[in-house]
Amino acid sequence: MRIPLIFLTLTSLLFAKIDHFKTIQSDFLQTLTNDQNKTIVYEGTLYATDNKKALWIYEKPVAKKIYFNHTRVLIIEPELEQAIITTLENIPNIAQLLQEAQEIKPNTYVTKFMETTYTIIATKERIEKVTYKDKLDNAVEILFSNQTTNLFLDETLFKAEIPKGYDVVRE
Repeated sequence: MRIPLIFLTLTSLLFAKIDHFKTIQSDFLQTLTNDQNKTIVYEGTLYATDNKKALWIYEKPVAKKIYFNHTRVLIIEPELEQAIITTLENIPNIAQLLQEAQEIKPNTYVTKFMETTYTIIATKERIEKVTYKDKLDNAVEILFSNQTTNLFLDETLFKAEIPKGYDVVRE
């Protein structure tokens, strides 16, 4: 099960209902369960800013870094010695969608883009969880923990460099 590209846009989710934060750092646990009930659990750390820059650092089960900015996504996969570059043209503007999200009960919001419905559990202080079914019918749950907000994040953290010798794939 490959990490769905739509997952990358979830950075914007962090600021739709929690828009008073300048930055956020959070550990995350992402669980993907396919239609045959097989599960993969990813662990890592997220760094994000209110100007939509983000770095998702996956530590387990494989190392990977995903850099996110206004116009593109860059995925660095050391085990494959590969870098994937894609634009945001086919990915929804989640921040805008969440501004239109409907609160269905306290701290629970729902928004939809194309065929995907996102459920967001968030308070004014933090985002707790995001769940959705991706286009491959995987159930995705992202739990956020150990959050820190409004800390200084150096801009160099978000500058990605493709290591020499890596294959570059453009999507």
